[in-house]
Amino acid sequence: MSVSLLRTNEEITEIYIRYVSTVYRIALMMLKNIAEAEDATQTVFIKLMTANTDVKSEEHLKAWLIVTTQNTCKNVFKSRWHSKQVDYESIAEQSYLPDTSTREIWESITALDEKYRLPIYLHYYEGYKTEEIAKILGENHATVRTRLRAARAKLKLIFEEEGVTP
Repeated sequence: MSVSLLRTNEEITEIYIRYVSTVYRIALMMLKNIAEAEDATQTVFIKLMTANTDVKSEEHLKAWLIVTTQNTCKNVFKSRWHSKQVDYESIAEQSYLPDTSTREIWESITALDEKYRLPIYLHYYEGYKTEEIAKILGENHATVRTRLRAARAKLKLIFEEEGVTP
């Protein structure tokens, strides 16, 4: 049984409350700019309100939001208005980063190449298994495992250099 993404205002509000932080963190991780991440988050939820796509479950909806966020961020990179400035001080002030160690870990993750950031985030912050990440990102399962392994190795070096204890 599938349910249309076209929903009532109450349902959209409920979905927004449940997933806005996930969408925003993915956008911030990819774009490294607070204003652009906020714009991308808004765009994703506008797409949610106007999309006529069927979802099979709550997990399918979450995957749809993740993929849509990723694609929206890629479109921002293609835009001629995209600036490549990084605003790490503002990132550190965000309310979802409760303490210094978490902030340092987040900054280390955002320092990784783009191909490593999203798999790390989805695996460790959202709890997805590598098979699920591969399906969401349209990648080979082995590629996701390799990227996670490489990202962990890179993070370990960064943590050792900076004296961060994860």
